[in-house]
Amino acid sequence: MKKVYTDKDLDRRRRRKPSRLAKLNIRNWRLWVAGVVLLLVLLFFVSCLLTAADGNIGFSVSETTRQIKAPTGSKAAAPGVWANAAVLMDAESGRVLYDKNGDAKLPIASTTKMVTALVVREKTKLSDKVLISKAAADVGEESIGLTPGETLSVDQLLHAMLIQSANDAAYALAEHTGGSIKAFSDLMNKKAAELGATSSHFVNPHGLDAPGHYSTARDLATIGRAVMADPVLAKIVVTKTYSIPWPGHPGPRVAVGHNEILTQYTAANGIKTGYTVPAGWCLVASASKDGKSLIASVLNSSHRAADAIAMFNYGFNNTARIVFATAGQKLGDSRISSFPRRSVPVVSKTTMAALTFVGSTDVFQVRVSMQKKAGRSVKAGEQLGKIEASLNNSPLENGQAVAKTSKGHPNVLAGFVAFIWYSFCWTGKIIAAPFRIF
Repeated sequence: MKKVYTDKDLDRRRRRKPSRLAKLNIRNWRLWVAGVVLLLVLLFFVSCLLTAADGNIGFSVSETTRQIKAPTGSKAAAPGVWANAAVLMDAESGRVLYDKNGDAKLPIASTTKMVTALVVREKTKLSDKVLISKAAADVGEESIGLTPGETLSVDQLLHAMLIQSANDAAYALAEHTGGSIKAFSDLMNKKAAELGATSSHFVNPHGLDAPGHYSTARDLATIGRAVMADPVLAKIVVTKTYSIPWPGHPGPRVAVGHNEILTQYTAANGIKTGYTVPAGWCLVASASKDGKSLIASVLNSSHRAADAIAMFNYGFNNTARIVFATAGQKLGDSRISSFPRRSVPVVSKTTMAALTFVGSTDVFQVRVSMQKKAGRSVKAGEQLGKIEASLNNSPLENGQAVAKTSKGHPNVLAGFVAFIWYSFCWTGKIIAAPFRIF
């Protein structure tokens, strides 16, 4: 009997033997999967290269520059002064605002004691005990009445020297600090040179006239600026009286100040007077007002306080304060590591500013340069760059750009994991790129 085939038999046969088209589709599917995997591997490899390139910023330095012009207006006329030599200086930047024979080398009397104080502060402690020698007690002229064999502290002698201009105190401090007057004078000359007071020379600590002992109004303003930058000395030079124990006497020795500027000018806060016949009346004065600080240096003037006041009024009333950077101001970031990306904020270490006269043609340039990549670890306060301020293309003031916080480099495992993650992120960006145009 002949077999009759039905539709079921045909379906069964089709299931048993796939067609060539079905075989081709299966093979294409496998090829497609292999192709996609290969493409993804290639994309990931490219992503790794891009990640490595993105993380390699080298040790280059980033720089930014900006200009600041003086405010417009009418420029005031400079004051007239009686002094043979005089200088008005911006205490913040060191810029000279007024100059009359500022570089003339002249005798300077007791303004010398500013350098003495700076050297003593650098080499000794305030609590150090000083044994008074006969030579110190016998130095002569202005004194606090020291006697051979007594002992006073460095702090007490600094007050006596700067307030009452005691020569015996200056001599005793010099012997204690340098071992001899000659050795101490060498320290004074070295300190002056460090400050930039290169037209000065000192042979004693008190300022009594001697061959080869001189300075200039410009140098003394520079030295006075350094005195006011020392908090201890700045506090002493504004003091009008100071009591020092005096064993064997009914009361203490009282150092009484000679600086008339402290009573004649409200904003005054220092610094040192001086007088000898060859030097004439000398004064290095300081004053602060309206966020500005000035140093006035006057040599050989019959009206030293009036000269200083005239220069102070000229400076305070006719200038504007130009701020280049403020302490803690963020300047940028410096990278510690690329995998993972870790940076430290870079800030200005101090406030930098300068005075300019209203109506002048002054043009300030401020250039900030900093490392784009720091070392493997950074400590707070570590210098990572610098701030350079110039006036009319001449250098004026320099400051430091420092790390705001401490930060260390990650370990190797964390770096590897971060690298892989960043590479995957790059892969995602590449895949998504064509769809961003829609």
